[in-house]
Amino acid sequence: MSAVLDELDPRFYAATSTIPGAGRGLFAREALREGDRLAVVGVLVRRDSEADRCTAFADEYKLRAGEFLLIPCGMAALANHSARPNLTKVVEGESVFLRLSKDVEAGEELFFCYSDYARDRYGIA
Repeated sequence: MSAVLDELDPRFYAATSTIPGAGRGLFAREALREGDRLAVVGVLVRRDSEADRCTAFADEYKLRAGEFLLIPCGMAALANHSARPNLTKVVEGESVFLRLSKDVEAGEELFFCYSDYARDRYGIA
């Protein structure tokens, strides 16, 4: 089974992160308001399944979505961690969104707080 995944939301873009050494990050192309959302484009795998084990290379990016894990394949995968995030994860059934928790200006980098598991696994404070 194959599917074509594409990033369709022009309000966001990828660029070098403001966090030294973090690589690329997710940024707002335009001013956005609290409550605006970015759909996380990706692939769902069952937790602890063979597909989950075969995609272990993506473990640091996987997001819990009910009884599944979502491997993001679009810009949402570039949202870096911050202890003071401006995004929160919202799960609606098998869909995941990153929701703005406050207004942001055009050009501002967007962050969310990684899970305890991800922070422990990758030594992030």
